[in-house]
Formats: sequence, structure tokens, C-alpha cells
Amino acid sequence: MVRLETKNGRFKLMQFADIQEIVDFSPDTENLMRAALQKENPDLAVLTGDQIKGYGVTMHGGDSRAKAKAVISKITSIFESTGTPFAMVFGNHDAFGEATKEYQQELYARSPMFVTGGEYLGGVGTFSIPVYSPNGAQAFNIYGFESREWVEELNRFINVPERQLELYRKERDAMKQREGRYIPSLAFQHIPVHEIHEVLKRVSEGTPGAVRAKKPFAGRFYVLGDTVRPGGFLGENAGIMDVNTGEFQALREKRDVLGLFFGHDHNNSFVGTYQGMDLGYAQGCGFNCYGPGERRGVRVFVLDETKPDTYDTYTVSYGELFGAQYERPMVKRFYDHAASSVGEAVDMGKRTLKKAGIGVVCAFAAKGLYDTVIKRRNR
Repeated sequence: MVRLETKNGRFKLMQFADIQEIVDFSPDTENLMRAALQKENPDLAVLTGDQIKGYGVTMHGGDSRAKAKAVISKITSIFESTGTPFAMVFGNHDAFGEATKEYQQELYARSPMFVTGGEYLGGVGTFSIPVYSPNGAQAFNIYGFESREWVEELNRFINVPERQLELYRKERDAMKQREGRYIPSLAFQHIPVHEIHEVLKRVSEGTPGAVRAKKPFAGRFYVLGDTVRPGGFLGENAGIMDVNTGEFQALREKRDVLGLFFGHDHNNSFVGTYQGMDLGYAQGCGFNCYGPGERRGVRVFVLDETKPDTYDTYTVSYGELFGAQYERPMVKRFYDHAASSVGEAVDMGKRTLKKAGIGVVCAFAAKGLYDTVIKRRNR
């Protein structure tokens, strides 16, 4: 396993959310990833799920394992060529056909830059990665959780299950016993916890910028809340699981986890605070799926041993790196206008109906419904 250390007391991470690529890998996605890595030179990259667009039309049929291998080989080659260690969790769209998460994990593990974090933390694609000071003491820890699990008796998906939380507590307490203190940590996963709504502000329908919540908060509308740091944006509803498994409360028990960060909702990028712990998103970075236009990008974190109870974070966007220059502008434009869910497609249809008539409504709504139906087939 690659040993990670601070440099001059600092450690920099970069989060890549929702790469969602296919065999015909977008050159705009690759350019964004490479340029961000070269600009920031992070000590560790964390991929927070949906690296593969498993629901994509071109990913169906044929040899799914070969297709997954082609996409993962392209992703890992980016980190290998920039000399960047990386770790990853899975999302809800990575596995497809015979390309299981276990098979994909083996492919990632073949890369010399892959950081396993030791044994799985209660699920494939999970990790607990120590970051050391040059003197050998542990400075920080980085966790990755599997955030979506089917429970037969409930007949539904839940978020991080109890066994992962118990293993987290075991890791946390073992580090405390070894180092004499709880280790400042950051945690990453694909799907957000229910408490993400606590850093948002509930508003009435029709409020400018408001997004419609999904179940179990259906019928509510939200904008960014007062604790959200400047520069964030909220472009879609939070795609949470049906059941709250108590993860948020578990991670804040000892105040060791400074922040828990997600992907999944490509059009969201912000950081807010609830009960002393940060919750936040990195926006999507892939160009072969829907996303926030030129604001597609990555989130950077800087941990500092002289300020162990806090961290700095900011984003690097495609627009900042390349302006409005794209190698596939029409593909980018198409996905900029794609709906992220059935609910958004309906809302989009209502808005468009007032402006452009029924024909455009049908076009946008059909795209949103099509993507959603295909996605649900791959749950």
C-alpha cells in the first residue's frame, strides 16, 4: 500500500465525483481531470462513485467486463501519468451486467497508484487510509463508505449499514488508543445522508432557485442554508436513500470527522455545517452525463497539522481551466439540458411549457424519463 505523508505539515486531497464515463471516453472529461491534477498536485485523489455510466446505452450488450476494463484503464492511466495516488468508492451506476463491483475493484487494484486502505471497511470499495507526519505519528485519516445497500426484509435500499459504522468506530477507537487522541478525519461516499437537508433552508414552491425534495421529504422545497460557505450552488434535489441508518450521528460522536462529502447529485456543490460537522458535495466532473455546464469540476481539501480541527476547501471548474473551449461542445450542450430525474423532468416541462410550447416540453421530459427508466433498471 502507498504510504501517505504530509508535506510541510499539509496534506491535499482532490475529490472526483460522478465521472460517469463510457468506452468512448469524453476528451473533455479527461482534459478536466488531467488539468485539475496538474494544477493542484494533490497528495491523494478520492473518487466518490459512478466512475462508470453503467446505464449508458453503449454499455449494454456485448462483453460488459471488457467495457468496464476499458473505462477503468483510462481512469487509472490519468492518475498514473500524473503520479497521483487514488482511492475510490462505488456509486449506484458502476456495476452493470457481469462487471460487478468486486470485479471492478480488482481492476483498480492493479494500478500502482491505487491506495487500498487495508481491509475493506465493511464493504467492497470502502477504505480507511492513514496519513502520517514524517516523524511517524498519524496526522489524519481518510474514510470511504459504501452508501447504498439492498435490504431484503425492508424491500428497499438503505444508506451506510450498521456493520460499516461499527467498523468505523473500531478503527476510530484503535487510532485513539495508539495515538493518544482522536485523529482528525474526512469521510467520503456517493449518496448523501438525510441530514444534508439540515444545511439547506426550507422555502415555499416558486422561491427563486428552490429545488424540489425527494421522498421522504417529497413536497418540500429548499435553497442553500445560512451555514453554507460562500461560492456553493444547489442545482437539484438530494438523492438520499429511503432509510436513515444513523450514520451522521455515528460520525459526529467523538468529533473526529470534520466533514462528510458526497457525489451522486451532479448539479450540487457546497459545504454547510450541522451540529458541528460539515456536510457537502463536489459537483460532477463527467461530460458524458448531465452536469452543471462549465461548472463541472473537482473539490480540493487542504488539511494542516497546525490547524487539525479545520480544513480549507475550494473547487476547480472546467470553466476556470479552459473557459468555453470544448472538444465536444454539442455533447456538452445536450447534457447541460438533460433532466436528472423524473421529478425534475416534470418541473422542467412545466417551466418550458410557459416559454416554448408543448414540443420542447416533450423533448426535455422524454430525455429525463428515458435516462431515469434506464437508471432504475440498473439499481
